[in-house]
Amino acid sequence: MIAPVIPDIDPKTQLRTGIEIKLATPADDDELRELLRRSPIPGPISVTFEREPSFYNSCRARGDCFQVAIGRDRQSGTIIGLGTRSLALGFVNGKEMSLGYLADLRLKQQYRGGILVARGYRFLRHLHADRRTRLYTTVIFNDNHTAHATIASGRAGLPRYQDQGLIHCPGINIRSAQPPVGAEGRIVRGSKELLPAIIECLNRNNCRRQFAPVHTSEMFHNRWLDFRLEDFHVAMRGSKVVGVIGCWDQGSFKQTRVAAYSNRLRWMIPLANALRPFTKAPRYPKVGDEVAYFYISFIAIDGDDLQIFRALLRSAYNSAVGGRCMYAMIALHERDPFLPALRDYSLTPFFARLFCVSFDDGNDLVRSLDGRVPHVEAATL
Repeated sequence: MIAPVIPDIDPKTQLRTGIEIKLATPADDDELRELLRRSPIPGPISVTFEREPSFYNSCRARGDCFQVAIGRDRQSGTIIGLGTRSLALGFVNGKEMSLGYLADLRLKQQYRGGILVARGYRFLRHLHADRRTRLYTTVIFNDNHTAHATIASGRAGLPRYQDQGLIHCPGINIRSAQPPVGAEGRIVRGSKELLPAIIECLNRNNCRRQFAPVHTSEMFHNRWLDFRLEDFHVAMRGSKVVGVIGCWDQGSFKQTRVAAYSNRLRWMIPLANALRPFTKAPRYPKVGDEVAYFYISFIAIDGDDLQIFRALLRSAYNSAVGGRCMYAMIALHERDPFLPALRDYSLTPFFARLFCVSFDDGNDLVRSLDGRVPHVEAATL
């Protein structure tokens, strides 16, 4: 379900600037996907985050209520920028509330600078007037220096960005199978019969994490595209579910493609690929190739038991060996007690920063945040 449309900003103001900012519709889908294909995210490995075959359908992975804002050049008639606002139930200080998520900010190179960013955030303030949330989160990758210097800078006219810490979001390199990790109880795969207990485990642990989602049975039947119940790896003690993680392959509706390599990597890659039979490391894709991966999602462990997490992660890793995916992507906050488990694997490192974003009506809520470890769902990045 798309969030209700509310009136756009005064058209007289828009006409004077030559750029119209408004809510997109599904009729804009082709142009939105084209903009993503032509908007690489900078870094040593520059990539594009694409949404084929439907941008709109892919947005459901963040919640049923979402809005897509676009900027359109009146002279050329083309979309020159976009951003999304999604709404879903999450936990803040242990209580359920509506949380917003801001993502997919793109702007064509020739339109960057000037007042367009500030105008975009005025439009967000206009959308925020529906009062459906007081608080948003967003993630900015560390190598996106432009975003850190602009939208997260605290400049006048922009909403308040409050840094919530570093996010480790590496790719776990899928190599050969490793010995199972022992833990009390047993590891099984998810099923329809186990779903109520899985959801109970998710919610009782997510309420201990800041910004973690609230889950319902309906979500696993209708919202989470291409996630199957057997994609859960479940830790059992007797008949009780004490831990879960999911393996979510979103390749049918969300893709990452290599746009360019840094000069240093361009020289190293041929040697690294030549040594692959010995190192068992994933092959570096060619420029233009899609990177095959899945997400380690829906992480919830009673008591933050590191050994159970290690056992579940090993089960998920071994189930992927020999499959199409080169990496398992995961996102853990710098204070997450599960972070040490990543040392068991070969990693392709990536880092980002988590921010709370608020307008005047949410600033007091941000100040009231307690010390719970923030949760970031890798599959929504």
